[in-house]
Amino acid sequence: MIFALTVFLAMEIIGLSPPNQGVSLPDVKDFYVVLSKELEFEIDDCKTGFVGRVVDYQNPNDPNEFVRVYYRQVAIVSKQSCENNSVETGDLNRNSSNLNYHQKEEADTLGRAQKVTDVFAYVQWRTTKDLRTGEDIQDGYFKSGLLEQNENWTFSSQLNILTAPFSEPTKTNPNKRILVGIKFYLAGAVHIVRVDQDDIVAIAKEVVNDKK
Repeated sequence: MIFALTVFLAMEIIGLSPPNQGVSLPDVKDFYVVLSKELEFEIDDCKTGFVGRVVDYQNPNDPNEFVRVYYRQVAIVSKQSCENNSVETGDLNRNSSNLNYHQKEEADTLGRAQKVTDVFAYVQWRTTKDLRTGEDIQDGYFKSGLLEQNENWTFSSQLNILTAPFSEPTKTNPNKRILVGIKFYLAGAVHIVRVDQDDIVAIAKEVVNDKK
């Protein structure tokens, strides 16, 4: 299997900006990080879009308080070829080396992109001990906020944030749709983090050229 990576940074997709004046977001500066993962989605079997990061924080002074923060970043498209061309030992060694290079380049690029991020959503909740099972369960309602596409915030004291895949018609065939991002919902508000179709097409062409 031949592995290839091409990365595109699309600054215009996100339009990074600080929170509106007067908007009060949870202060997690001194909180512990208990979970951190990429905000990503599969464009297809071989391409992945990276659009941000999700971090769960825990209050060190109140271990039952948690905040999940969604950060958006410069969008990145990464492709890994899925074609099986040879099973010869030499090819396997070369492909393993290519995969390691792919993973390192991808990690380096993500690291650079995530140095410039901002918050577009959060969820705050508390837990309590279930006396019957001994497990931690949610205690009360969620508190959440979502930055709308017009840069205004919507808040809720009861609802969690929901997500769904976001697709659109392709530029070459309006009857065909392509997955380009993730849509976030909260109390009628919507925020979409996405990649650009042109970057998806360009990365496919780059991989084809690399094989020549």
